[in-house]
Amino acid sequence: MEKKDKILNILMNRDTPIKGKELAEIIGVSRQMIIQYISKLKTEGYNITSTRDGYILEREKGIRKMIAVKHSSDEIEDELFSIVKAGGKILDVIVEHPIYGEIKGRIDVENENDIIKFLSLLKTTHATPLLELSNGIHIHTIEVKDDETFEKVKNAIKKYLILEN
Repeated sequence: MEKKDKILNILMNRDTPIKGKELAEIIGVSRQMIIQYISKLKTEGYNITSTRDGYILEREKGIRKMIAVKHSSDEIEDELFSIVKAGGKILDVIVEHPIYGEIKGRIDVENENDIIKFLSLLKTTHATPLLELSNGIHIHTIEVKDDETFEKVKNAIKKYLILEN
């Protein structure tokens, strides 16, 4: 079995991300080679995403819809908890930048622990949330099990809602 195929096999049998360093140790190659193998797998059509926690093979677990919202940085915590409590998983945040166009950042938040980790990273890294680039206006891709759950999510964040897609 090729090393690239071994990487794919590992990703297919995981529901959580795996660090490139860990993959490199398992496969017996350098971290740089992992990046090359992942790139090759992507060109072959595999939906592999690099997250802050490592690589993951994306598999949709429900339906995905986009929601446009507007709020301040102080309301990020409330927004995330509201979406998760209503049954949604926040996959990303997208903002429109006047020079660069669309900027997209991974969030991958589906439970309370994920939210705490995400908020902690925002605080400890002193990173500027993307919504600050667009006066609070941003879009989230939300994954839910069904349309009824999506309606619950919209209702939970209706004070921030602008448009839905």
